[in-house]
Amino acid sequence: MNYANKFELDKISACLREHDGVEDAIVTVEEITPSNILLVAYVVPDIHHAGEVRRAYELEADGSLKGLSLYEPDKNLLVAQKNRTETDFLFREIFLDNAYLRHGIQLTENACVLDVGANIGMFAIFVAKKCPGARIFSIEPVSELSQAVRANAKIHNADITVINCALGSQSGFTEFTYYPNNTVMSSRFADESEDRETLRAYLTTEESTENETLLDKLIADRMVGQRQECAVMTLNQIVEQEDIKQIDLLKIDVEKAEMDVLSGINASTWGKISQIIIEVHDIAGRVGNIQKMLQERGFIVSYDRDRRLSKTNCFTVYGYLDQAQRDGKDILHNKNTQKWSSRQSLVDDLISSVKRVFPDHIIPEHFVLLNSIPLTAGGNVDFDKLKEIRTKRQDAVYFELEPQTPTEKSLAKIWREIFGKLDATIDSDFFEFGGNSLTAVRLIARVEEIFGENVLSPDALFESGQLGQLAAIIDSALNKGKKVLT
Repeated sequence: MNYANKFELDKISACLREHDGVEDAIVTVEEITPSNILLVAYVVPDIHHAGEVRRAYELEADGSLKGLSLYEPDKNLLVAQKNRTETDFLFREIFLDNAYLRHGIQLTENACVLDVGANIGMFAIFVAKKCPGARIFSIEPVSELSQAVRANAKIHNADITVINCALGSQSGFTEFTYYPNNTVMSSRFADESEDRETLRAYLTTEESTENETLLDKLIADRMVGQRQECAVMTLNQIVEQEDIKQIDLLKIDVEKAEMDVLSGINASTWGKISQIIIEVHDIAGRVGNIQKMLQERGFIVSYDRDRRLSKTNCFTVYGYLDQAQRDGKDILHNKNTQKWSSRQSLVDDLISSVKRVFPDHIIPEHFVLLNSIPLTAGGNVDFDKLKEIRTKRQDAVYFELEPQTPTEKSLAKIWREIFGKLDATIDSDFFEFGGNSLTAVRLIARVEEIFGENVLSPDALFESGQLGQLAAIIDSALNKGKKVLT
């Protein structure tokens, strides 16, 4: 519990405002709980040195993130996203494993890239960060995911044109199944039984589970589908509509609709494509058929499979024209000029800066990042509004509070059983601690043993991974009469 007088608060606020990553800041004393009166720093990121963070909170302030959340899969990357476990998967696949730039695939300066089946735009962000001057077209049929791509384009100040439609062999309209809790499997050709088995195969590739009932429950939760209608265009129409002269890289990830997309490409459009990557479901020899199709068009073709998908029929096919036919030199570097490109990197640096000047007992324990400091009609700082913002946006606060309530302490004990770590705080995140879908099954099983059934759903765990938030969800269920913890 830290405390400071008004003079010290003003000095700490001034120190924060001197930081290059800060446009404005104010430090207050607030009662988080009756036994925890803590220092809270409200910080407006600087648009020039922490532009990605600032733009993210501008989007939050104007309502552009409705249905989405801000998340950092890495200390140097901030994205608007739908489901954190999917975002982590995509980040590992695209940024860490470099799954797309292999087998001869290159990115060149000013490349034109078509991302078909963009999801939230992780590959588009990757291209924008690594390829100077890239012109990117993200094609995504799910309106909510298209919204995420637009948000990420703004956050990262990237040249991304978002087209909200499906691609197919001919234009029109179609129905498809959208899985809000497992968006990467959304498809025009969804099959509930088949899709559940694919998810099961993925989840059990590296780790088995003894609790098949809870695994079934988790899969059922992840695979709740919604039928939606969307427009369908052909790739030829996209090329004509956007006046695309050259396609340096065409990436297709459309969940069993890849043959339909390829059927909508005529000879003229094929002549513009120099590289292609296709996520392929090997149905009826589809991998071999696509390899043959590309080879007949002059592409050098390879394929492989992510080890995490080894129990599924999912492969990635890579094709590029002969090296002599490709112009330009491979360019792959990070063009990001932002010094602080995530909330955590900025907050960590702010803490270090303040600690160099002030003693530990007056260092702010909470950091809330926001678009602007709210003012009253009289032009003074609106402290009530600040507190309201903090209360609504726990994700933006830097906590280091030990578990306090019986439920928090019980959860911390469960985490120690699962992870063998003793330092869980109320802001400790289940997935950042090392949790995954199968350890989530173990967690829910232990929660049900202690608190009773149906007090913590898989959906709640995946959406609210912090210990304190999960404890609050359990307490809410208990207060509704599920069970009383003694």
